[in-house]
Amino acid sequence: MSRCWTCSTKQEATLGDVYVCEACENISDQIRSLEKTERGKISKIDDLLYIQRETLDTLAEGMYGISSAIERGFDEVSWELQQQTEVLHEIAAILKTPSEIKANEWRQMGEKLRRRDVYNEAVEFFLKSLETNPLDYRTYIGLGKAYLHLEEFGEAKKYFEKSLFHAPVEFYKSYSLHLIGRIYYCSEDYVQASSTLRSSIELSPTYADAHYDYAQYCLPLGERENSITSLRKAILNKPLYFYLVQKEKNFDPIRSEVQSLLEEISMEAFHTAEKAISKSESMLQKAQEDVYEAKVHWNKARQGDKKEIKSPSIYGHAESKLNLAKDKVASGDYMAFLEANPIIDESINYAHNAMNTAHKECIYYEGKNFENIKTGWTMAPLLCIGGAIVFSIIGAIGGCAVGVGNGAAGTGSSIGATLGAIIGFILGAYFSFHSTW
Repeated sequence: MSRCWTCSTKQEATLGDVYVCEACENISDQIRSLEKTERGKISKIDDLLYIQRETLDTLAEGMYGISSAIERGFDEVSWELQQQTEVLHEIAAILKTPSEIKANEWRQMGEKLRRRDVYNEAVEFFLKSLETNPLDYRTYIGLGKAYLHLEEFGEAKKYFEKSLFHAPVEFYKSYSLHLIGRIYYCSEDYVQASSTLRSSIELSPTYADAHYDYAQYCLPLGERENSITSLRKAILNKPLYFYLVQKEKNFDPIRSEVQSLLEEISMEAFHTAEKAISKSESMLQKAQEDVYEAKVHWNKARQGDKKEIKSPSIYGHAESKLNLAKDKVASGDYMAFLEANPIIDESINYAHNAMNTAHKECIYYEGKNFENIKTGWTMAPLLCIGGAIVFSIIGAIGGCAVGVGNGAAGTGSSIGATLGAIIGFILGAYFSFHSTW
């Protein structure tokens, strides 16, 4: 009896190793089809997680082993992304001799053939590469994966074990141990599977994939508490597992504990997001006050100044981000809770920016307003005197005209000039004050 590598279900009627069983073949075909169409869109691990989540939502519900199939189904893309990391990329940088360079070319040919499902030829190129350069970690992993597809688990395990001596950093030792542990599990050697995965997570405590598998491998051994502990770490380090575990039948023996764990983790994420929203709201309140003050100074000083105030627009961005985060939290979805946090951080950054900008605008427009006041007081005497002269002349002319009609031109002119001067002085003072304030 053995387990399918892809969905981990028992294959009672099958002797030997099974990479894709009959039950999960349809799922695997769909995943591989998606993998090929989405490959060009995947440039980082976050992209892969998003597409895995979408796959989980779009594939038919109720398919046996759908969770494990999704996890294993994108393994080829995951390995491609790993080879693009700085650590593995540096392996190529140290290849100096012609033979080392040739070995790397054969390795790359093996990878391309394996991605095209031509596994026998891929094995040939990987083996040629190892004969020439037995120090490249990537070649051992590529060869082992090709043997997995050929359902030669013993050969795969042999090369995964050899890769341990050539892993550039601890994480890749964990990666190799993870693959070796999976082989033990599919062979139903649960003690070795559990032990190997435990070694993997001891080397890399935040390695989510290893934690997730270790949580499953503990269950046939009755280690329920270890399973829940490791599952929690898997979810916290890779949120996709929050959804996969809900469809993973290997966790059925502890389904109630798993459900309690998911509720607990979801509530923790909710409270974290709510706390962050409260902090953001407080920051936006302060920013709003500063922006209002900047607008007041701007309105006072903007006569003749067409320069626009920027802080209200920045504050608007902060408010928009906060509203988006609130919508995500209101959705009740765990991943949305997590997505809300970086959006809230953006909101807080915008609020800080709005406050800083508003402070600068207050200083600038306070200065402009002070200049206007100085200009106004400088112009006040001229406006008052000029208004008095102009209106006294107008009043004198008007008074004279009225006096002529009444036979008292001199008196009318005198009275008109006096009243005009008073009115002109008052109007001059009014306009001077109005232009200043």
